[in-house]
Amino acid sequence: MLTQKKSLQWTWLILIALYILSAPFEGYLVIPGFHGHSLVSLLQRLLLIPLPVITLYTIIQYKDYRTIWPLGIITAWLIWVLMTFLAFSPHTYYYLYYTWEQIAGFLLILSFWYLARFPTFSRITTISSLLIYYVVTLIVSFWEIRTAHHLGHSSEGGLHPQPIPTAFFYGPNHLGAALALMFPFVLFLFLLKPSARSIALSGVMSLGGLYVLYKTGSRGGELALFMEFFGLVIILPRRYKPYAMISLGILLAVLVTGLWYVTHLPAQDKLPFALEKFRHLAHLFHPTFHKVTPAQGPGSLQIRLALLESGYHALLHHPWGLGPRGAERYYLYYVHHKSPYNTYGVIDAHNMWLEIAIDFGWLGIGLYIIFYSILLRGLYRLRQHPDPVLRYLSWAGFISLIGFLIGSVSPSSVMIGFNIMWIVYGMAIMAMYQGTLSQNRSRLSFQKRLP
Repeated sequence: MLTQKKSLQWTWLILIALYILSAPFEGYLVIPGFHGHSLVSLLQRLLLIPLPVITLYTIIQYKDYRTIWPLGIITAWLIWVLMTFLAFSPHTYYYLYYTWEQIAGFLLILSFWYLARFPTFSRITTISSLLIYYVVTLIVSFWEIRTAHHLGHSSEGGLHPQPIPTAFFYGPNHLGAALALMFPFVLFLFLLKPSARSIALSGVMSLGGLYVLYKTGSRGGELALFMEFFGLVIILPRRYKPYAMISLGILLAVLVTGLWYVTHLPAQDKLPFALEKFRHLAHLFHPTFHKVTPAQGPGSLQIRLALLESGYHALLHHPWGLGPRGAERYYLYYVHHKSPYNTYGVIDAHNMWLEIAIDFGWLGIGLYIIFYSILLRGLYRLRQHPDPVLRYLSWAGFISLIGFLIGSVSPSSVMIGFNIMWIVYGMAIMAMYQGTLSQNRSRLSFQKRLP
């Protein structure tokens, strides 16, 4: 009987581990004979009912309240997503798919939480899955850069394919945001086992990711990396903070000087590598607003501010949200009708936070911000943990999520097919669970030693 119980548990653990390992490749690990379903989508359906039930059973039976706050908040958020789907959305595949992606992300978080109870197994599974995905993403991206051939339904693979990498995403902005999310986990890999070899490996892999990020042209991904430097300054030990702040000041001065310089150059000048990148960023921050004509379209900042203004008024008029894909339906409506909030034909919010607010209202965006804040606070508290794995997850996870505050502003509908975001959330919850567990064990051990 005991053997059967252990076999059942290991089967369950392997199913969850397979889900985590395959989740970033959603849509690509297609199984023949299953009508286009991938391994990931089949595992989602297998875990849909039992995983939430087992999670609830574990919490009640073993009084497992260590990470009840982040789990409770994200569960409440998902329930609200489902309610808005039932209340506001037409029951078509398009909206059902969007809602299903939120459920799939929620299952990933529960998977990480459950695996956290098995420290060695969970750490090998989660860290290796992230690194495997990062390496495969680099390989595919280098192939796309070299051949201009793309996987799947890439935005760059049309009649005139471009050598702009998109890897396992539709557009380069999504790839840029994903690379920025993964970058700290690669850069700080040496924290797991400090050595010259691990530092060299981290350096080589990081440089490869930076090159691919540059080739995407994703300004959101690049600014996310810059934001991650702020995260590093926050989480560094006190004795290193002055040096980090001086470095950050120098970097900021270089960035501002470069942006100022390229804005004063003739537009037709062909610039060298670094300055061309500054010009690309300068277009995003260009402060001037001009009248849009057939000969001169709106600037990037002009469009984004228009989307923000229009979205803000949508939220004022619909405080409970417009339901899944509500932002896109709202912008699309005013493309064909007169409106004082002209978005110049753009129907994507290009901002995850704005999109969540329009879709799910004040309650939806409030719950999401609380969940995100709890993760940041939990990771920050683990920054000096004696366990090197938890310290690694704390540093990498905290910096990654700080950068994603900006990285999430670049892609539109970032939650669709963006499992890498949910994986980082799940790793944060896993680290928080194991950190609290180890603290409790240390406290009990100390109490036993008392006379």
